[in-house]
Amino acid sequence: MSPRALSLLAVLILLALAVAPQASAQCMICYPMISNASYTLFSYAVLNNYNAYFMKLPQGATAMISPMLWNLVGGNGNVTMVLSDGHLAVYVNITGVVRAISFIPVVGFPDIMYGDYSWGPFYTMTSTYSFLRLPMPTDQVPSLWSIVNYSLSLREGSYNDFSYDIWLVRHPGATSLGPSDVELMLWMYANQSLAGLPYWVTWHSVTMPTIIDGQLKNLSYQVFILPRNGGPSGWMLIILIPELNYSEGAYHGLTRGVFGVNLRDLISTAVNIVGEFNGTQWESGLYLSVIQLGAEVDASGNGTMLMNFTVYSWDLCGNLSATQTYTVTQTVTRTVTSTLTSVSTTTLTSTVNRTLYSTVTEVVKEVLLTPIIVAAAVAVIAVAAAAALTVRTRRG
Repeated sequence: MSPRALSLLAVLILLALAVAPQASAQCMICYPMISNASYTLFSYAVLNNYNAYFMKLPQGATAMISPMLWNLVGGNGNVTMVLSDGHLAVYVNITGVVRAISFIPVVGFPDIMYGDYSWGPFYTMTSTYSFLRLPMPTDQVPSLWSIVNYSLSLREGSYNDFSYDIWLVRHPGATSLGPSDVELMLWMYANQSLAGLPYWVTWHSVTMPTIIDGQLKNLSYQVFILPRNGGPSGWMLIILIPELNYSEGAYHGLTRGVFGVNLRDLISTAVNIVGEFNGTQWESGLYLSVIQLGAEVDASGNGTMLMNFTVYSWDLCGNLSATQTYTVTQTVTRTVTSTLTSVSTTTLTSTVNRTLYSTVTEVVKEVLLTPIIVAAAVAVIAVAAAAALTVRTRRG
C-alpha cells in the first residue's frame, strides 16, 4: 500500500472514531440479583419455617430467597415464591395467623438475601460477585447503583414496608448481634411514619441521589433510629423513608415503580448517622455483611394475609450513564395453586430500561473495544508517517 493510501486510511479511521457513538464509554455494566431460572418455592404457614432456595447468578455468585416467617407460630395456608425470566413473584395466602411476639406488627419478611447471614435463623452465606465480596469493610464498598423495579398488591392484611434490610457488623462471621452492630433499612414503600412512637428517635433528614422511575433526583429521606432493637443488648436500627407521596401525616414512598440508590452513598450515609448518634469512634470498623430485599408483611385483625408482590428486576449497575438505556418491557401471566385459594391468576406488566451483561466475557469486550480500535488507528498512522518520511528522504 502506498504512503498516500496509508495516510488516507488513517484519516478515515480517525473520522470513524470521531463520529461513531461512544457506546463503550457510555455503556452501563449491570449484574442481576435475580436468577433467570424457573423455580417455585412453596412454604407452609408453620412454626419456624425458614424454607430457602439458593439461585444461581453470573460469575458463580448466588442469592437466596426465603419466606422468612420469623414471627409466625401458627396459621393455615402458605407463601409461594415463583422465579421466572428474572422476576420474583411472591404470593402470601395465610389465615388464622398466630404471632410468636403478639405486640410486634410483623409476621414475616419474604425476601432475597445476598451476603453473609452468619447469625440466626439461617447461619449461612451466599457466594458473591467478585466486585462485591461480603463481608466487606464499609469504607471499601464500591460505587454501585442498586436498581429495583417492583409492585405491591394487597387484598387483606398490610405491608409495613418494601425495603432493603442491610446489616453492618463489627466482627465478620459473628453468630450473634449486639450493641455495636447496625441494621439499616431503606423503606422504598412505608405504611406509616415512626415519628413520636415510643423508643424511636427522630433524627435530621439526609439527602441522597436517587433514581425514581428513570429520573435522577436529589431526594430527602426521613431518618428514624431505634438505639437498641430487641432490648438493652440489642443492635442499632436505622430506618430511612423517602420523602415521597405525603398523605395522612406521613411519607409513603412508592407502591410500584423503579427505585435506585448508590450503594456506596447509602452505606456512607448510614455510617455517618452512626457517628453522629454514638460518636465518631463508632464509624470505623464496620463491615457490610448482608443485603436483603423484601417486604415486611402483617395480618389483618382477623389474622388474614392475602397479598402478592413482584420484583421484576434487581440489578447492580456500575455507572449512572447506563440508566439512560435501561429498557425492557415484559408481560407475564402466572397461575399459582395453593391450599387456601384454589387458583389465582395474575398478569404482571412491567416496563423498565435495562441493559444487562450476564457474563464477564461480554463486559470485557465492552471495556476493551475502544482501546483496541484506537491502538489500531495509532499503528496505522505511525506506519503511514514512517512511509511518508522514507519517501521524502529518498526524494531529498
